[in-house]
Amino acid sequence: MLGIFALTVVVVTVRLGSGLLLRHQSNRLLPVVVGEDRGLLGGQGAAHRGNGNGHGGADHGPQSARTAELAAYITEHMAADGLGPRVLTPGSGTTTGPDPAPETASSPHGWVDVMKRLAFFQPRAYHVMLHCMSADRTQPRFSVRIMYMPKNIMVAATIMEGEPITRGATNEERRKRDKKLYERIACYCTVKILGDPRSQDRIPRWESWGDDLDSYRFYRMGIRAQERALAAKKRRDPDQERAHYQHALKHYDEAAALVPGNLTVRLQQAGVRELMGQDGDTEEPAPHIQRAIEIYEDCVQLWPEHIETGYRLSIACGEQHRYRGQGRHWPADYERDSREHLRLLLKRLSWSVMARRYARTWLPGRRNLGERRYWRQWFAFERPHPSLRSRRRAFLAAVRIAEAADELRMNCQPEPEKLREAFRTVAKEVTGGVWARWGWLWGGPDWGIRRLLHADHRRGGDHAGEGTPVPPAWHRGARTYTHAEALIAGPAPRHRVPTRASTGYLVYYNAACFLSLALGVEPPTGSVTWSGEEWREDCARAAVAHLNSSLRVTRSQFSAAWAERDTDLRPLFTGRLRDDPATDPPRWVRIGRNWAGFAGIRVPD
Repeated sequence: MLGIFALTVVVVTVRLGSGLLLRHQSNRLLPVVVGEDRGLLGGQGAAHRGNGNGHGGADHGPQSARTAELAAYITEHMAADGLGPRVLTPGSGTTTGPDPAPETASSPHGWVDVMKRLAFFQPRAYHVMLHCMSADRTQPRFSVRIMYMPKNIMVAATIMEGEPITRGATNEERRKRDKKLYERIACYCTVKILGDPRSQDRIPRWESWGDDLDSYRFYRMGIRAQERALAAKKRRDPDQERAHYQHALKHYDEAAALVPGNLTVRLQQAGVRELMGQDGDTEEPAPHIQRAIEIYEDCVQLWPEHIETGYRLSIACGEQHRYRGQGRHWPADYERDSREHLRLLLKRLSWSVMARRYARTWLPGRRNLGERRYWRQWFAFERPHPSLRSRRRAFLAAVRIAEAADELRMNCQPEPEKLREAFRTVAKEVTGGVWARWGWLWGGPDWGIRRLLHADHRRGGDHAGEGTPVPPAWHRGARTYTHAEALIAGPAPRHRVPTRASTGYLVYYNAACFLSLALGVEPPTGSVTWSGEEWREDCARAAVAHLNSSLRVTRSQFSAAWAERDTDLRPLFTGRLRDDPATDPPRWVRIGRNWAGFAGIRVPD
């Protein structure tokens, strides 16, 4: 009796602990187990709950092979979607997709398995059970059942048929037909799983796909068209690249018409518009930017909770200002200042606002585990650990640098104090080292310029121009590098532009854009002596250093396709400045062009 009592206490304690653990993990999406439906093969229907390794049932040869091929396609489909959308616009965020977790949960055998079943809560998951009803090569048919385990609740069930095809069709035609059928089935499973009430509470409301699988299918077609556009870019085929982007935009428009409130589709739709608007070969780029701004503004009004959309809106408005400077004007209701959007975004990134948004997800009637997870990740540290900056802090730094870059973009030649303040803002976000990071308190008005531009000349010193005398050998100070020495040999590692190891790639990318825009301004008056070419050499070298830092970041999302079209980086890559007459390229031009060739970025002649 004592043994039975002790065993009961242990089972109850372990079961309570496993239940609390599952409760703690309940905000995550439930895993998806894809496998063959043995229950329709004459075997033990309740025995199989996994990836086809259940007990019972004979091997039906071609049917099992077709089912295994379909299961592999669905698993690949869901795994690719779970990585997030392929948005090429920096700072657009990610989406949430089903997480395939192949596993097998067979029936208990023996008293040990029975005790495990009693002591541990069974993990909840969606089981996608597939069965090939007809292996006919002319018109295959599949049965699809989606079950919620371990409660054996039927979520969805259907029978899908492939398009009829003649018996004399080639193998390539059959593969295309089968791939279309597999894609339809995979989209059906994804939409039904994400549309189930148990999943809708685990994803943000702005990622809902509704009940129409065509919306998700059009989205996937747009993704594939974007991939083909990237492949055409690698082949140096601009005509095919533009054609594929047109196809991607068409599919995104079709998906947006079915799910107008889905931000995953809307961000892709506006991102392609931005890419087409920033293409130098496009005949009318301004309407694409205008339409992207309209989409972003509608999304901000619909979902003000989404931080990344406001960031993309501010960047698109800055691009709009560039075309406005070229004499292209739009109606007054589209004449907006990107700095205004950036200031509003800084307020939304404050601790108080984000904590209030997070706490609101715990209130009755506002409970949403997906949005709670979204707000929680802003306070999490960037992976891989250890990191000294949270995601909110890193994004806040990127927004501040974008605001400083907007000062250079809006004003051809800012006032000296505003220019110094912009350099100081950027330097405070990217400078490494504790003492150097806080040096702006006692470093004077030119501290930001020194930290960004002087570090590869002389550590801690002033600007070293061409006429700077070389110190004698017995001098114990830091080595002085002139422009010619730094340009040809490159700075030593200890004199490299210092950066913060925990800063995200977007911070370095925006800093490079800021320095690229600084190529078109004159050095501030009253500062250390510069010539125009020396200033541009320093800015170009510092911009390349920050582009390298953006590549060095673990899990960097740097995209050469986006950088090639980014108009802020064109002065660095092309060497063309505002009102710059056509002359022989100066020495600083090759700094950016060499890096563009290194990164595979095509620079127009």
